[in-house]
Amino acid sequence: MRKMMSVLLAAGMGLMSANAYAQDSDARSVNFLIFVKTQPNTEFDPIMFGNFSQFIKAMDTSRLLLLSHSAKSIHGDVINLQQDVLKYGEGDKVSDVGINCQLAFAADKSVPTDVQYSLSGDCQIIDRFNGEAMTLKAHIPSTDLPDAAKGTDVWMELYEDGKSGIAFYANVSKK
Repeated sequence: MRKMMSVLLAAGMGLMSANAYAQDSDARSVNFLIFVKTQPNTEFDPIMFGNFSQFIKAMDTSRLLLLSHSAKSIHGDVINLQQDVLKYGEGDKVSDVGINCQLAFAADKSVPTDVQYSLSGDCQIIDRFNGEAMTLKAHIPSTDLPDAAKGTDVWMELYEDGKSGIAFYANVSKK
């Protein structure tokens, strides 16, 4: 009996390590950025090019609110992003400023030589936009993401809100 349990345990560990290896080779880093316009006449481009620093530099008429690099993400992962600050305002009143996102990452392997990645989810942002306290609730429909591992760093706009001046961008990379 003990021998049989040892064999079953060893077989299970082998399957788990083989599965972990397969997942690791399919893993991608999900890169997600949130910007807010600093100049009202700024137009966000739906597609941007460049690595992290080149992309951020190109967005010089906006302010970076959040940068997330979720390494080794695999199909079915849910990425939770939270940033919250309690601030004292006028009359010692506390106000909440924050970002809360739940993002679902998917990999479509129907064509094994050309895996397609996508991201969807919901975000809530509480802040002051254009001098007005506002809560933005954003839904990100399933959007295909460019894979930087295919040779070019491309960023896809996932969401834009004209009133607040907020835009979300993302891509995936092997690093």
